[in-house]
Parts: sequence; C-alpha cells; structure tokens
Amino acid sequence: MRYELPQPFQDLDHTADVGVAVEGASAEETLARLVLAFAALLAGEGPVVVARDERLAVASDGGGLTGVAMALLRELLFRFATERILPGACEVLRLDAHGAEVVVGFGSFDLERHADGLDIKAVTRHQARFEEADGRWRAQVVFDI
Repeated sequence: MRYELPQPFQDLDHTADVGVAVEGASAEETLARLVLAFAALLAGEGPVVVARDERLAVASDGGGLTGVAMALLRELLFRFATERILPGACEVLRLDAHGAEVVVGFGSFDLERHADGLDIKAVTRHQARFEEADGRWRAQVVFDI
C-alpha cells in the first residue's frame, strides 16, 4: 500500500534534538509512516509534490528492524543533502530484519513552500526503536538538528 503525506506522527520531547514516534497495523505501514514523518519535519508540514518514484533497497546494519529503519532514513537524508529531494509518498515492498525494499515518491525541496522545515543533520541511534506490542507496531527515531 502506498502512503502519502500527511501521515500521523507524534513529536517526542527531547532537549536538544527532535524526535518522532509513529505506529501502524503492520511493520510495513509503520516504516512508511516513519519515512513520511521524517519528510514532514524537513518540509515543515508544507506539501511535497511528487515528481518521480524511485525503488530503493537498504540493508540492516545488524540492528534488526530498527537498523533497517535507520539505514533507510540515513539514505533519505543523504538524498536530501545532495539532491534537495524529499519523500512525499512511500510504499514498502519488502521488509524483514535484514533489509527493506521501498518505492519512494520524491519531490523537490522548495525554499518558499518548505521554509518552516527543520535542518536535520543526522539520524541518531539514541532512543531508536522499531517493535511490535499488543498487536500494533511502533517506531521512534531522534534526529540531530
């Protein structure tokens, strides 16, 4: 299933950084929502006009689903830093403890539309998690700003 902005997420109270928490009925939905929460922070809640889809594959750094989520977010931050593109849609095709394959709908960063976006410098391991509890999937990540 393809998820698009906006998606619900919760801001995590953190002293020097910014964090998000998301949940979903499946691990795939939760990963897609995590990607879009990240995009919402970069876009400052401004709309992202999807111009192209790209299939991405990422491998876990050994940390299970948390590691997979971290690897994907780091790849997306790299794309933002080098190409000034950000996700506006996400479909998770495959997800397991070893890696993920996703289709991301990218749009261009627009300084006027996304003026309220945050300057995210890094995806941190601090408080990162991706887990199932009581039949729901939950994930959270803290970003260095």
